[in-house]
Amino acid sequence: MSIAVDKKASDELKSILSEKNINTDTLRIFLSGMGCSGPMFNLAQDEAKDSDLKVEFEGLNFVVDKTLVSQYDGFEVLYVEQGDMGGVYVQALNVGESSGCSSCSGCS
Repeated sequence: MSIAVDKKASDELKSILSEKNINTDTLRIFLSGMGCSGPMFNLAQDEAKDSDLKVEFEGLNFVVDKTLVSQYDGFEVLYVEQGDMGGVYVQALNVGESSGCSSCSGCS
């Protein structure tokens, strides 16, 4: 159970923080919702808490509640490119059978 960070994702996050004049070195991984593909995760500026797993990677601290780490076996922070677009993506290592479609009448 851990947090793995891709170097390209780290570089992109540092660039975004610098461009937006956000003075932080700590980013929280959090559950931002459920969709037809399962849980969705995101990053936000935050402070570490006693209940967090904390991983430092090239000057950035990534924190996530240990309960989420236990539930999803850890996380990867990746830079993903598709065609002409790219961005930072947070992925759980194990989402199991998680899917929001069973409760979504319009999903197909």
